[in-house]
Amino acid sequence: MRKSFLLLAIALYSISISAQEKPTLVVGIVVDQMRMDYIYRYWEKFSENGFKRMIRDGFLCKNAHINYAGTYTAPGHASIYSGSTPMTHGIIGNDWFDKKENQMVYCVYDSTQTSVGTKADAGKMSPHRMLVPTIGDVIRTNSVFKGKSIGISLKDRGAILPAGFSANGAYWMDYTSGDMVTSSYYMEKLPVWVSNFNKQKWPDKLAKNGWSTLLAIEKYVESSEDNSPYERLMDTKETPTFPYDLPAIIKASSYYSFGISPFGNTLLGKFAEQAIINEDLGGDENMDLLAISFSSTDMAGHMFGPQSIEIQDTYLRLDLELSSLLKMLDDRVGSGNYTLFLTADHAAPSVPQLLIDQGIPSGTVDRKDLRAYMEKALDTSFGDADWIRSYYNQELFFNYKTFDAQGKSIEDGYSVIRKALDDYDGIVSVYSKEDLQHPLPHNKFTQLTRNGWNQMRSGDMAVQYSPGLIEYYNKGTDHESSYNYDTHIPLILMGKGIKNGVSSDPVDVSQIVPTVCMAISVALPDASEHRVIKKALH
Repeated sequence: MRKSFLLLAIALYSISISAQEKPTLVVGIVVDQMRMDYIYRYWEKFSENGFKRMIRDGFLCKNAHINYAGTYTAPGHASIYSGSTPMTHGIIGNDWFDKKENQMVYCVYDSTQTSVGTKADAGKMSPHRMLVPTIGDVIRTNSVFKGKSIGISLKDRGAILPAGFSANGAYWMDYTSGDMVTSSYYMEKLPVWVSNFNKQKWPDKLAKNGWSTLLAIEKYVESSEDNSPYERLMDTKETPTFPYDLPAIIKASSYYSFGISPFGNTLLGKFAEQAIINEDLGGDENMDLLAISFSSTDMAGHMFGPQSIEIQDTYLRLDLELSSLLKMLDDRVGSGNYTLFLTADHAAPSVPQLLIDQGIPSGTVDRKDLRAYMEKALDTSFGDADWIRSYYNQELFFNYKTFDAQGKSIEDGYSVIRKALDDYDGIVSVYSKEDLQHPLPHNKFTQLTRNGWNQMRSGDMAVQYSPGLIEYYNKGTDHESSYNYDTHIPLILMGKGIKNGVSSDPVDVSQIVPTVCMAISVALPDASEHRVIKKALH
């Protein structure tokens, strides 16, 4: 009896200490399109106080993966911060075909909102299409809404989806003006500090001297040659080579081109510091969340591909931004008072043509050609009619009205499409919605497809391409699949509640937030995964 009482007392004391030692700030960092192997590849050129410090002081998961098909930016951010997958949170793509509206919809566009900070439509956004709360909502409710949740990104979806429904603010770039803007969903006018930040015209200041390599260009031995045939051209450029005259490029296009440069991340670093100072994040006993999504890595990745000097330079400069951010957090919040994680929303494959030229299987799929092929198969079997409403994100939507009018069943459509795609190069699997609603044979890729499929929003059939195939051009790259090149992402946790260490154990992206919630002693988001990364926790 006495022993039992003693054990209970120790347990209660431990819980009490844990509650007292909660961090005052949680910092989530998403590096858009970051592959895990970039850490290995660029290690020798990183500074001591950016990625290296995070790994030295924190816990590195070397085998973290996206656990669903449809590896796009919006599902990535929604999955990370909700601890769930598209099957549950409903963000099945950056955009998708809406069956009820009978049109394409954008993941965060909201016609009921107005722009704040711009006259353009860039601010007509909200998280209204998200189906579940995020850790931002948990942190807010944990303090009875005294704590804050703020999202920051160049991309609207990268700022809005992480911060949650109850966020105090989400800010992103209006590419027409270069200003950071928001939505009437959050506020009626910009805070003074954001207006003052915009008045500084940081995009123009940072772009003024153009983009040259941080190091002497001959030191970028981890990357391909500068004038590579596998890279796309920025406006005004005849070759994809340094230096880049950013003012001229921006003038010829928009501030989106500024985001392709590494200075988009520099701007986000400066904006994050101002948010910490002016919102007093981590400044009192009420826990706050700052969700930062560094977008330029993705924008440059699409343009230049993973083997480019441009991508390496972008990561070397991001490393310095992370170093500055960590120092700022140490100085202002206190090195023992915050919990931080860094991960990615997806990775990316090498440029297909580069692989082909080296004899490695790869290639591209023309989505329009594939849709036309499926339509022809249905026309041949059933007669000419409008059988397909949409083929997008590798999901096929049948036109139910046509099937009914022609006296055909959807099951008839399944049979025709399966048979047709058996003969189509580059297709390895085809699933009907019934396949994905019921238990499937144990197979990694069928389960990933199922995790990425949402009953309310997804199509009637899902298509899986062969490894190495992407829907894109032969220059630059894209991401979408459930293969390792798209799913293998970095994950570093550090700060209060986190052990120091390294693990090669398999980890799913949906385990990040549950682990952080255990580390900071708060509830789990409503629909999150239960499994945590035990080795990372004190």
